[in-house]
Amino acid sequence: QGVSVSVYPALPEDVAALTAATGPAAWPGCHSVAAPMIVALPDGLTPIRPIPSAHAATRAYLTWCCQILMAMEADLNALDAKSGDGDTGSTLAGPARALIGAMDHLPLADHTQLYRAIGLELSQTMGGSSGVLLAIFFAAAGDAASSGLTMAEALTAGLDRMGQIGGAQLGDRTMIDALQPALAALDQGLPAAAAAARAGAAHTATMTRAKAGRAAYISEGNLEGHVDPGAEAVARLFEALSDQTSVSAKR
Repeated sequence: QGVSVSVYPALPEDVAALTAATGPAAWPGCHSVAAPMIVALPDGLTPIRPIPSAHAATRAYLTWCCQILMAMEADLNALDAKSGDGDTGSTLAGPARALIGAMDHLPLADHTQLYRAIGLELSQTMGGSSGVLLAIFFAAAGDAASSGLTMAEALTAGLDRMGQIGGAQLGDRTMIDALQPALAALDQGLPAAAAAARAGAAHTATMTRAKAGRAAYISEGNLEGHVDPGAEAVARLFEALSDQTSVSAKR
């Protein structure tokens, strides 16, 4: 499904430590394969920053989504500690804070460009494979929206692309188990999408084997009875959005 490349500005002492001889078989050491070479970025690959635009309703809605993710940080970290490395909440909350901070630079009045802008922001602020995959999700959704698809159709296209690149599918015990049914029900309204997301998330607690993500390395006993934290995040997001919509409708 591809490769992962990690880049960081190493100090000379870091390089010395990484290339030093070691005994453990799990760390065979680092070896340079070629001399460093600086190459100019080819035309067309430089990210194009979207033109900012204002839209009060979109700004409020997107801010609310970010606040929902930030509010569940501690709960998701605790849940992830049972089947992963305990950082799902922070992985989602950090980019949410960054997105709020970047609101003035987003094309809020152009939803097609907004999807792409969110993807670009996530690619720079969200760590791990989740950041890469969600960046792909929103970028693909933007491409789909540009062809005239509805929001549900565009997001579904983004999900399909994310599955193609990442390899995870329905039933693999990931956020897709909540996101796919939620998007399938979205045309029926947020309450239906929220119910579908919750059912999908709850089902992950019955899955004793994960086929993707960090949980794939966890024993069956530690997975049984625990909802996948990514799926839980999706379910809570849709539930909160549904509740807010219901409250607004009653006013």
